[in-house]
Amino acid sequence: MLVSPFRYVSHAAEEQWIRRKTAYSQTEIRLAICLKQGDQHIGNIHLTNIDWVSRHACVGIFIGEAKHWSNGYGQQAMRVLLRHAFHDLGLHRAYLTVLEDNHRAIQVYEKCGFVVEGRLRKHDFKQGRFKDLIFMGICVDDPGGNWMNSADGS
Repeated sequence: MLVSPFRYVSHAAEEQWIRRKTAYSQTEIRLAICLKQGDQHIGNIHLTNIDWVSRHACVGIFIGEAKHWSNGYGQQAMRVLLRHAFHDLGLHRAYLTVLEDNHRAIQVYEKCGFVVEGRLRKHDFKQGRFKDLIFMGICVDDPGGNWMNSADGS
């Protein structure tokens, strides 16, 4: 999931977007990532483009403020989502894209069991230069599937 530069959105437009994204859908699941203490909303995670025939979906995650990075929240949320996707929904595969220089995210994905499957060279123009877009994926039966246990051991 790639995030665009900030642009102002009116309160009404934001409410409409939230209503549209939280409505029941056969092809996507969007969830908030909240801290256990205080229920503070720190990010979002989702499955999109769910294909029930081929049993795969695209995964995306976003942790907002930098103070919540590198605390294991993303890894824990990803493992919980993958457990839900594979065990509860019966999906066989999950995939994602990430920019080549997003090393923190790539490390989290690899810890959860994702492997690099491909690369689109100089695909996105960000921060004044073209960057590669990396494709990563994970299958339910991959050896060493680190998604099976959440970061908190549950």
